[in-house]
Amino acid sequence: MDARQIGTYLARARVGLGLGAMLVPGPTVVIAFGRGANHPGARAIARLMGVRDGVLGAGGSIATGQHAGGGDWLSMMAVCDGFDALVLLATPGLPKRARLIGILAAKSAVLHLYLARQIAAEDLATGRIR
Repeated sequence: MDARQIGTYLARARVGLGLGAMLVPGPTVVIAFGRGANHPGARAIARLMGVRDGVLGAGGSIATGQHAGGGDWLSMMAVCDGFDALVLLATPGLPKRARLIGILAAKSAVLHLYLARQIAAEDLATGRIR
């Protein structure tokens, strides 16, 4: 499987996660922060993040599938995941499960950046970008 296929699958998975967070934000909040965090403000933030991830995933999936800027979309996903990791790992008082999600976000950022570079290099070699 090449970088473009992996990027497409990750982008589609992100759409699914985003839709889940938008449609049923309560379980998303409980998974990330525990039962005590399940209040209206936390659910609203989960929905906001769901919209962000859904849009990023849809854009990334379309762009990688059409060989038109997929690396750029994956780079944007890497930036979002990197900031998510920074916030979850640096905010005092969060539960351990939030820290674990922060570590996963950091790993996701690295993976998305790696794939973005691979796709950009492929696009450059084939003349799709200049």
